[in-house]
Amino acid sequence: MLHLGVDFNRIIACEQLDLFAKKSTSLNHEYDLTVSCHDASQQLNKSTILETQQMSPKELNSSLTDDLKDGIRLEELTVDVEIDNNTKLEFISQNDDETKMMEHLRELETQKENMTCVQDVLKKIDTTPTLAKITPLDDSSPQDQSPTQITIEDNHSMYSNEVKFQVENARVGQFYNSKISISSAHDFNKIRFKAESFRFGKHDFYFDEESQTVRGEPEHAEEFEFTFQYSMDNATHSGRCKLNIIPDPRSLWKVLEPEAGQPFIKDHTDQRLISTEKFDLIAASRRGRSHEHAGTFRDDDFSLFYIPDTEWSVITVADGAGSAIYSREGSRIAVDIVEKQFSGYLNAATITSLEEDLSQWQIGQQDEVTKQIAKKLNEQFFNVYYDIYKSIIEEIELQAKASNVPAKAFSTTLLVAVVRQYQNRTFISTFSVGDGAIAVYRRDSVRLMNVADGGEYAGQTQFLDRSIASDFGTRIKIGHFNDIDAVLIMTDGISDPIFETEVGLGQHPLWTKMYQEIEPLFHQPDADVALLEWMHFFKPGHHDDRTMAVLWNKKASAYQLDQDSTEV
Repeated sequence: MLHLGVDFNRIIACEQLDLFAKKSTSLNHEYDLTVSCHDASQQLNKSTILETQQMSPKELNSSLTDDLKDGIRLEELTVDVEIDNNTKLEFISQNDDETKMMEHLRELETQKENMTCVQDVLKKIDTTPTLAKITPLDDSSPQDQSPTQITIEDNHSMYSNEVKFQVENARVGQFYNSKISISSAHDFNKIRFKAESFRFGKHDFYFDEESQTVRGEPEHAEEFEFTFQYSMDNATHSGRCKLNIIPDPRSLWKVLEPEAGQPFIKDHTDQRLISTEKFDLIAASRRGRSHEHAGTFRDDDFSLFYIPDTEWSVITVADGAGSAIYSREGSRIAVDIVEKQFSGYLNAATITSLEEDLSQWQIGQQDEVTKQIAKKLNEQFFNVYYDIYKSIIEEIELQAKASNVPAKAFSTTLLVAVVRQYQNRTFISTFSVGDGAIAVYRRDSVRLMNVADGGEYAGQTQFLDRSIASDFGTRIKIGHFNDIDAVLIMTDGISDPIFETEVGLGQHPLWTKMYQEIEPLFHQPDADVALLEWMHFFKPGHHDDRTMAVLWNKKASAYQLDQDSTEV
């Protein structure tokens, strides 16, 4: 039996008292309450031993006062905590030095064979409540105060005077460095830690004396308690503190395969690289963590189409709706039809006509000829995009009928960019439905070439369906730019974590930050593979499929490198 008591100011370890006791139960722990007297030869009426957990301080005061005999003064209310039969703990109940007793318990706790027993004892001490602090009266009490009055204070913890230490949470896989602070009402400036006394058991942590911090590199998620000694008010005390190691969020994500036998199978990743003299077309797409965790397919898709010896290319990105069962097929249908129909439209005769018109477009000017050319090109591309739109809708409806599901089961967004890259200028025509982004990027500016569709709630968008026919023309944009670095097209799986809001999409510094991360990848022989790996970045709350397609202007990059070299 470990016998502890509470006196006026601090916790003490008591010897066994030859007094009566009454069993009581609270918080599912059994303990003995023993009231001891200043004069041990005096006996108290057994009714003095009360179920104190059910009484207020005022009620307890009244009950104790009524039962006390004249001349008897209560000194302490003690709590006996039953412990396992362990010979290494035998001497503790005879030890009248609280500090030594607790130090010994902590030392035993670090030994594997005693850990369970000792931790159980400490837990019981922590959770066994003592609800009354008894302040005795003596002969010097004021005359107007009754000798039988007892002052009772709430005291719900046997460690009411103990310094409560705390540290920050650690995270698996990240270097840990935390100051120790206190949550109890003590003056932290009076505390001096003894570095050599810190004990972390089997855990790879240590106390750095110079910085006065706890450090380590946790590998497993768990909660444990470390012990140490500290000095305060010219005395040495034992301290303890819990450290919670939380898991790396990435480790919580599962990677599951879709159930076998499903229609419209799609690879979890895809990438492609087309290299030309003036520019490279680079694209990559990967299944998002949310899809990996749920064991579902990638819903995104893309297409890169280049007409050799013409410098014309078509870049398409589609994002299947996560709520639509066959959206992965809807996105594939969309990008395939875009590529197929532009390969027919951009024939030699059409390209010749487009080149003649573009040669008359004065970039940055608003003369009548430039305005007429821009209007003509816009109408031409309107007709092509509208034919493509109708073909996609028809194909999706046919597939939906064959699968015996509604057409919305194939819902998808669509972003298209037709690009003519010259030596030092770029023409671009775009069409967009849904969210994501199309941008013409240069080091000193960025021009968005789509307006993302939003919904009433976060995460909502417009999908490619018959409803967009009424505002179809607003979804087409054209532009002619000097000296661009890249054309960038991406689904919201990338634009959302990087830009977060529509306002963010318009901020050039955010585009520059992203471009500085990905542009070095384009110099690698396997730029598409490098881009695929980059887009596996982790950002809490953003775990959708990710797809990006880029036209990277090699000449602009080479010019910039040359300029950088000259400046150096």
